[in-house]
Amino acid sequence: MQQLDAFFHTATAFCQWAEGSPALPDDEADTALRLLSQLYAQAHELPPLFDEEDAPELPHEEWLVIYRRFGAMPFNYYAAYSEPHDTADPSPGIGDLADDLADIWRDLKGGLALYQKGNLAAAAWEWRDSFNIHWGRHAAGALYALQCWRS
Repeated sequence: MQQLDAFFHTATAFCQWAEGSPALPDDEADTALRLLSQLYAQAHELPPLFDEEDAPELPHEEWLVIYRRFGAMPFNYYAAYSEPHDTADPSPGIGDLADDLADIWRDLKGGLALYQKGNLAAAAWEWRDSFNIHWGRHAAGALYALQCWRS
């Protein structure tokens, strides 16, 4: 359960940052790189627990507030590939850093609600499953774009 507790603390820190007031763009980028790196690494260590309880749905209006808050990042759009291993059609698309971060926030919040309710198995499942099918790609894209911007 140590891995689950560690993930909980990092997810809490990410959500508190997302819900807080923006800092200077360079500081925002540094915070994003640090928290996303921790979340990405810790997601791979989540225990294989399962419970069928669903995470609560967040209203789109709440997501929109977080999306707008991430306008404080030093850039918004970046080149991205939806299927980078498909070399037959290597045309890039456009990634949106604010969308990446807001979607990660939404996926983490659901697991936090389950964890705080005491359903640790459902929280672990929610975070692991949503990482594998959704927010992991957002995190990887955001990390790459931020690292390229930073270097």
